[in-house]
Amino acid sequence: MINLSWFENPGNKQKLLVTAFVVLLLPFVGVSFFTFPTTDDYCHTLAVKDLGYWGYQQHYWKTWSGRYIGTLISSTQPLAYDSYLGYKIAPIVLLLLYVHAFFCFVKALTLNKFSAWQTGLFAFLLLFVMLAEMPAISGYFYWYTGYYYTVADIGTLYFFAYLFRHYPTLSSKNVVLISLGLILLIGMNEYTLVWLVILSGSLFFFRSIINKKLQTKELLFSIVTLAFGVLSVTAPGNGARAESGLYPTPLKYNLIFSLKNSLVWGIHNFSKMAPTLCVLTLVLIPLAAQLYHSRQKGEFKFLSVNPILSLLIFAGCLYLSYFPSYWSIAEPPNLRGQCVINFWTLIGWTFNVFVLTFRAMEKPNVKIATSLGVLGWAVGLYFLTVYASNFNYRSAWSDLLTGRAYRYNQEMVARTALVLNTKEPQVYVPKLKNMPYTILSVTDLWDPAWASMEVNNGCAEWYFKKKFFYK
Repeated sequence: MINLSWFENPGNKQKLLVTAFVVLLLPFVGVSFFTFPTTDDYCHTLAVKDLGYWGYQQHYWKTWSGRYIGTLISSTQPLAYDSYLGYKIAPIVLLLLYVHAFFCFVKALTLNKFSAWQTGLFAFLLLFVMLAEMPAISGYFYWYTGYYYTVADIGTLYFFAYLFRHYPTLSSKNVVLISLGLILLIGMNEYTLVWLVILSGSLFFFRSIINKKLQTKELLFSIVTLAFGVLSVTAPGNGARAESGLYPTPLKYNLIFSLKNSLVWGIHNFSKMAPTLCVLTLVLIPLAAQLYHSRQKGEFKFLSVNPILSLLIFAGCLYLSYFPSYWSIAEPPNLRGQCVINFWTLIGWTFNVFVLTFRAMEKPNVKIATSLGVLGWAVGLYFLTVYASNFNYRSAWSDLLTGRAYRYNQEMVARTALVLNTKEPQVYVPKLKNMPYTILSVTDLWDPAWASMEVNNGCAEWYFKKKFFYK
């Protein structure tokens, strides 16, 4: 018979959480050792070598993208320093930073009022849901060129952790650091840009109306996000890429098409996350209720917002997240961009659950339980079934335990040696036999490791200065 009292011991709970974190992260860390540079990694490496680090920034600003921080990140390619090891270490570092960032976010959101195991459980569930709901974990954690998406989300967690701890009594130092954080995050990708511009603008507008006084600090944040957002969006590289012929569709810049499809695609993707978010809510509500009972005067001011306004802003941000992609290329966001949107959906949903719970408990006739009781076992069983059936978790274990990731790495090493040792300008490259979905964006349209949709087989070919034929 199971001794249920064992689970009530805080020390045992912490042991279980440590075990859960290890099991959760182990396959993703394990396959990291078999990561290899792919597709655009070679293009960016070559550009850095040819143009220099700062010359690269100028080139991409003028010809490709206004992500002024994103290009700083993608230009740190380890291959530019003749290192393949960096591609294996980077995913591990990002995974561990993600864990730390979620802990910081949870501690700040709860103002350190939870015990160690409760904080760990909260952080674990957020990380669990995030990993489960990623549509392309390969492009998010294991593709170096796309790290400006991943770093932006990690940075966002640290940003909100800092904001929650110091809001609303912000010193001049706080204002400067928050403004700097906004500038850095907005320069990473357009999805983070949209959320931060809308959130900072909404914060300024509604606080000024509610308090009947101009909120100067919030105004500054709004001006900073808007100014640097406009700087990023109007960069010459964005226009050059849009008009380059890579996206030949007459639906670009079609307002009705963009508005309609942003709504449809937004509802579609949210509905895929909804079941897990709803079950997560069953855990979040009792946690929020505990916080409400433990609060002191003046605490949790950041949760004292009108829940209707908060939900409307959340829905508006989620909807407009899809607009830039449909407007500029008449296509839904790529899967890496969808990862960012899912990240914002998760933390936005979590915040709103806390806001709604706090508002509900202000009513004298509302009583909310501070624990799940027996329902907790059902919730635990649900997450266990998600872990056992989710594609991201299953493929990570499969890629690691079957040796598929190892064999892929061996193939890539052999391919690279073949190309480097071939003196002719044309090379017959063996097609990949092993394609680990966790660390490689698999497609049947072109070679997933060395080809590129935009330039056919240009990336690796440009880098190695040879023409490839796949056999």
